[in-house]
Amino acid sequence: MITEEIEDKMTQSMDNKYLLNLFSLEKSLVYYASAITANGFVFEKLRNFSNRIGLDEQNREMLDDIIVENTQSQKQAEIYSNILASMMDARASIVNNNLNLLVKKLNTITIWIMVPTFVVSAFSMNVAIPLSKHPQAFWIIMGLAILSVWCAVLYWKYRNW
Repeated sequence: MITEEIEDKMTQSMDNKYLLNLFSLEKSLVYYASAITANGFVFEKLRNFSNRIGLDEQNREMLDDIIVENTQSQKQAEIYSNILASMMDARASIVNNNLNLLVKKLNTITIWIMVPTFVVSAFSMNVAIPLSKHPQAFWIIMGLAILSVWCAVLYWKYRNW
């Protein structure tokens, strides 16, 4: 349930906080699996020395049941650990993909801003240029800037970006 809650939060956010929460959850799960494995060794040792410590038949059967339950919980913890590791890899890839899409959008916006800036800056230098004496020079330059943005947008639509 904790994993699903963190997954939902990660889907909506590109923050590393939730990925770090999954890392700590996986770390806890590894400690839990290690403790279960250590308990399994203790139970096996108890079964091997059951005659020495004086366990009767009923207690030996109960110990066998405990060993079976411990083995099942160990397998389940390993399965959850593997699933969580796979999910973290997938989620990290999703976060990376979201970041790539965001950078692509920001790069597109930057280029859209750069194209008209280039046109306007070319006509605003301190040198003699054509159109400097024309009464509508400002509007012609603005028209060229808008035309350049329109051409850039058409190019991106043509490239399916």
